[in-house]
Amino acid sequence: MINKKRMNEILEEFDASSVSPIAEGKSKAIYPTLDDRLNLMKFKPHCRSITYDREEDVPRTEHWRMFACMDFMQRTEKLGIPTQLMYDKLVEKDGDLFMAVDKIEPIPIEWIIRYEAAGSIVNLFPTLAKKGQKFDKPFLKYDLKQDISVAGVDDPTLNESYIVGFGLLGSDNEVQDCKNMLTRIGGDIRSRLDDVGVDLIDMKMEFGYNPKGEVVLIDEISQDCIRGRDRTTGNSITKDLFREWKSHSDIVSGYETFARKLNPTIENYLIK
Repeated sequence: MINKKRMNEILEEFDASSVSPIAEGKSKAIYPTLDDRLNLMKFKPHCRSITYDREEDVPRTEHWRMFACMDFMQRTEKLGIPTQLMYDKLVEKDGDLFMAVDKIEPIPIEWIIRYEAAGSIVNLFPTLAKKGQKFDKPFLKYDLKQDISVAGVDDPTLNESYIVGFGLLGSDNEVQDCKNMLTRIGGDIRSRLDDVGVDLIDMKMEFGYNPKGEVVLIDEISQDCIRGRDRTTGNSITKDLFREWKSHSDIVSGYETFARKLNPTIENYLIK
């Protein structure tokens, strides 16, 4: 972590309009700074669902995703699990919000934990999985981060022997370490959401190597990565709002509701 003085020095020199991202996708862009160890990550308002054939920008979703992500990352740090975070506040420059993150070598795997049947697992296994079916033990799933344009399949599923055999991770021990982090982080988030009346159905996370060679939590844990349901209303307040073809205003409202349930003072994560 860096201190506030150093963060201010970095921000003073940073201008996103004059520097090219070192990595950019549809939902995020990562920019270099004058500090060789630190990047600034910006979220975009893009929403996408291959399953439900919908893809568009939903302005303001990125705002509430970023605040929720900061909360989850800090919570994960308190569990003793290292993350990409390099500063404990969100920062603002020229009207945009950024998260200060470490320079990471990403592991191109989406790690998914399921507590209840919903979405693709129901569509793929209709004779085995019924919507709403609760699992006694969470299901774990590993998908390669590969665009549908490569082979006609979006994020194909891996097994553990593929992960090591293809060199995505160096050993069975590293796979087990990631599985342990997946279940610990997922269990903690599930318990926390349960306390505020939100049922966690499933979620995904990503890991990467920091400059020390340690495997750390990276990327984003947010409403776009979580399937969560308000226990009082039975309504989705996360990514399924987009999949259910809700209006932009309903999606943003749900994302805000989720963030404020998670932490009523969540906007205090923005540096003043």
